[in-house]
Amino acid sequence: MQASSPNSTPSPRTGGMTVPGACRAVLRSGRFQLLSMSVIVLNGAVLGAMTFDAARAAIGPALEWIDHACLVFFTFEVTVGLVSFGRRPWRFFREGWNVFDFAIVAASFLPGLRENVTILRLLRLARVVRIVRSMPSLRIILVAMGKALPKSAGVFALTGVFMYLWAMIGWIAFGADGRVGLEHFDSVGTTLLVLLQVLTFDNLGDIIRDAMVLNPWTLPYFIVFLLFAAFVLMNVLIGVVLASMEEAQRLDDEDGQVSADTALLLQRIDKLQAAVDELAERRAEAREFTPFRDRQRRAEEASEQEAHQQAKAN
Repeated sequence: MQASSPNSTPSPRTGGMTVPGACRAVLRSGRFQLLSMSVIVLNGAVLGAMTFDAARAAIGPALEWIDHACLVFFTFEVTVGLVSFGRRPWRFFREGWNVFDFAIVAASFLPGLRENVTILRLLRLARVVRIVRSMPSLRIILVAMGKALPKSAGVFALTGVFMYLWAMIGWIAFGADGRVGLEHFDSVGTTLLVLLQVLTFDNLGDIIRDAMVLNPWTLPYFIVFLLFAAFVLMNVLIGVVLASMEEAQRLDDEDGQVSADTALLLQRIDKLQAAVDELAERRAEAREFTPFRDRQRRAEEASEQEAHQQAKAN
């Protein structure tokens, strides 16, 4: 039986690979990622089926069982993610998506939340959001939206100020005299609502025709607003979004390269750890057989001395 070295604490291995390394390999596997996405889609379909009374009456227990099975899979996925960091599981929480996954899974087991039907439904619905993590294209769009919102604040502010000023001009020009028929300009609030409809092209033709019947000057009023707000400002906003999309794509490519380099580094670390463990085992074996070698060496020295003495006596 081999004796282990007191100074070596080899980590558990499975098939020549450490357990954290095996967990990382599982998480990086394309088949596992496809399985995770499939479970998320299945969970979303089950949640949709639960909203139908006929489905709940026919296969309600089966739907509940599938939902519990999905929760078990998500729990396994989070557990594997924690184990993949080995002796430093807190590093799992350095990524926001990992924190989100852990919070969703952990909240599903809390006693106070599981009994609340509304919160339980929200937790189930939140699991579907995890598909964003499984699809890189959705992650890019989400990151682009987050980066575009601060940059778009100026465009939104300029649009709001311009709409308010243009609404005041419209009320002064067409509604301040109180003429009957121009309901679009009864007040600044009503005019703002009409301009919002024009900005989104909602029923645009009817709005302009109805206003022109009573005052033809409303046509240039709406045209100027369309040219500046609906085209210039909206195109600026689209440009900001496109720039954010390019930035998010570039960051995703850099993260992908870093992830690939990190995966290669972790693979090499696993191999080094396996080599260190093997050397520790061999060292333990060598220590175990050292006394036997010492006895053999002393026996050989004693036989040589005895032969030398016999040679002298002869």
